[in-house]
Amino acid sequence: MSTAAEDLLATWNACGYYRLVGMTVVRADRDGSEFRITIADEHLQAYGTGHGGVIAGLIDAAMGLAVLGRIPSGEGCATIEMKLNFTGPARPGPLTATGHVLHAGRRIVTAAAEARGADGDLVSVGQGTFQRFPMTTES
Repeated sequence: MSTAAEDLLATWNACGYYRLVGMTVVRADRDGSEFRITIADEHLQAYGTGHGGVIAGLIDAAMGLAVLGRIPSGEGCATIEMKLNFTGPARPGPLTATGHVLHAGRRIVTAAAEARGADGDLVSVGQGTFQRFPMTTES
């Protein structure tokens, strides 16, 4: 793994939101991203499966880091549109999401991601549009 990819992993694994919900970035590089989360009691909705908001956050993060792994290190990205399909329940236990870039333009990047349970069953798929922007060091 390159130093840039290692730095990206360290930065995002320290992210407050990721720590709050228990997401871990496994990989984020030019080829895409991989996230893991264990669906636990605090992630469940009334039916006993993972809440859609948790799954949406996981899919969004997988797409976003796939984009960041593809664009220059001096740039950031922001989700400007996202579509999600829930295809099955996120049962308690491990859930893995993978993301990849579909098209990278000069200003706009399109990405996709999917989440699968421990049994390999598809839980959700998503596609999103991200805007690239230069990172600034100003406070």
